[in-house]
Amino acid sequence: MHASRLVVPALVLPLFAAAPATADTRIRIMPPAGATFAVGQRFDLRVEATGDTTAPRGLTVLLDGRDMTTRNSLAPGSNGELGFGGTGTAIDASASPAAPAPATSSNLLVRALSFATPGRHEVTARTADGATLTATYDVGAWQAPRAGQRPARNVIVLLGDGMGVAARTAARIVSKGQTLGKTNAPLAMDTLPVTGLVMTSSLNATITDSAPGMSSYSTGHKANNNHVGVYPDNTPDHFDNPRVEYVGELLRRPRGRGFNVGLVTTASVIDATPAGNAVHTSFRDAYYDIATRLYDERATNGVTVLMGGGATYFSPVAKGGTRKDDRDLEQAYAKDGYVVMHTRTELKASLAGAPPKAVLGLFHPRHMSVAFDKVGAGTYSDELALTRNKDLRDQPMLPEMASLALKSLAATSPKGFYLMIEGASIDKQEHESEADRTIWDTIEFDQTVQVALDFAKATNTDADPANDTLVVVTADHESGGFSIIGVGNERYAPSVIGKSVRDYAATFRFEPAQTLNFFTNYTVGPDGYPVNPDPTKKLLIGFAAGPDRHENWISNRLAQVGTVVDPASRIAVANPRRDGPSADADNKGTDGKAYPGFLLSGAIENGATGCLAADGCPDDTRANPVAIAGHTASDVPLSADGPGAWQFTGVYENTDVFLKLLRSAAGSYPRVRQ
Repeated sequence: MHASRLVVPALVLPLFAAAPATADTRIRIMPPAGATFAVGQRFDLRVEATGDTTAPRGLTVLLDGRDMTTRNSLAPGSNGELGFGGTGTAIDASASPAAPAPATSSNLLVRALSFATPGRHEVTARTADGATLTATYDVGAWQAPRAGQRPARNVIVLLGDGMGVAARTAARIVSKGQTLGKTNAPLAMDTLPVTGLVMTSSLNATITDSAPGMSSYSTGHKANNNHVGVYPDNTPDHFDNPRVEYVGELLRRPRGRGFNVGLVTTASVIDATPAGNAVHTSFRDAYYDIATRLYDERATNGVTVLMGGGATYFSPVAKGGTRKDDRDLEQAYAKDGYVVMHTRTELKASLAGAPPKAVLGLFHPRHMSVAFDKVGAGTYSDELALTRNKDLRDQPMLPEMASLALKSLAATSPKGFYLMIEGASIDKQEHESEADRTIWDTIEFDQTVQVALDFAKATNTDADPANDTLVVVTADHESGGFSIIGVGNERYAPSVIGKSVRDYAATFRFEPAQTLNFFTNYTVGPDGYPVNPDPTKKLLIGFAAGPDRHENWISNRLAQVGTVVDPASRIAVANPRRDGPSADADNKGTDGKAYPGFLLSGAIENGATGCLAADGCPDDTRANPVAIAGHTASDVPLSADGPGAWQFTGVYENTDVFLKLLRSAAGSYPRVRQ
């Protein structure tokens, strides 16, 4: 966030509002009406006045009665007016250069504003033709600690991408088991003392994607789908949009360089969720630019630990990457003192040695392999033995990455740290209707929660009262309408499925003397994962927000797209790489036969073109129309432990989490209601 001296407050109304005096002129203010801020949080103010045929003249913007017009960072347009006639070129060289706005617009951009006082603040915009729009913002206090309350020097946010209630439930049943209807043991995330429900919609859609899903937590502001840390504007440049400061950036400014940020994910490190804590852009898929800004803006974002996949975006083509600008970001990080690693072996060696001052771990060219494939899932998974993946068998598990992140941050952050850890492929496997891989990744995520809780327990009970840790476990949204629909009937093992889904699932079937046991019978190994993903009594998963698909509930040895669509009929057909009757089906039953499964009718049509391989088809040219399961708008659970945890009870917006995190960090959270 670029420095600019000003302190003000404001709230805005509709995204576009037509002035009653002039139908030709529409005014939009960003941030929009109802936005909320923390005291001191930096943001960019952008006002756009747009006409049907010509740019409105005389744009004036008042912030709490103070004229902002002279603060406009946009270059003069026609007739010498700042921002007039479509100009979008920023005067301030330190700011991201703005692309031209529409020629029929007059625009104002003021960077890095903040409000010094809590309460309500007002922005008013008007043009010479009489158009006007007023908006107000609410600003919350957080910096003044309450007497007797311990602050959270460290904040750990664990985000299971797409993890709804049912995914947590399935992971618990599969990994812990049940006896006579009672769960044998809780998940780690079940042990946190406080749980609430979070509403997940984005600024422009009832159903969010992961970009604003994370960004809403980390900024306290709604964002459009596809956006992280910015509001929309009327220019095509993805990096010139009005910014809103992240929680890590905000905490780092008063605490200084002794406060650091860590980002750990099983996706590419440039994916939406990690980016939604450090990079500001209106295009979450601008991967190379996001990688560049992660490095170039380290003084602002404070990221000293960055681990996940995405190696291809950090190295030039000459060194095996795909960057065409010849920048070698891996080398740049190494020169700056970061320990750069690519394998589990290197990570474990670092865990056994002295704490690294900074870490860049890139363990896969793109997204990391999922837990189901990394642990082998008994004899059913051979993905990592494929020729194209022969160099990717040495990938760490998420708990190992979290352990190294905590080791590094704890040793190098005397002012505290903010650490975001993402179980990314819970969501990615739900998109593909891959129930087993979804559950295994949720188990991996839960094991990571335990690592965070162990760290927090050690800090919260040690002799240093100023070194406490808050742990928050949540999701950005739910995916797929993931639901538990039954347990496989032992009379019909996956390789000898009966004639109907109802017979196979047998959810409510009553037998004489109730001789059947309708609980699962997974055997869990010492690593916490089932040895056999296809027991005779297997948990059956349905996807309410999925497309039509064929399903036989046999685990897929290769990660595949869930549904293949016939190009002519647009009807789901058996995936020749996933289930029969094709001879090359990979998920054969225990009898060696491939079973096509049942045609299950889904809820949505989400057609796209994809390929029938697990890793982006680098050596497979067979492309077919496919369909994937979508996100849902279901509320997601949030569990918390540590200073300020009791703030997280109830039902609230995802944007409310931001101020709760800050108040926990400052020790200014409200007392527990008696």
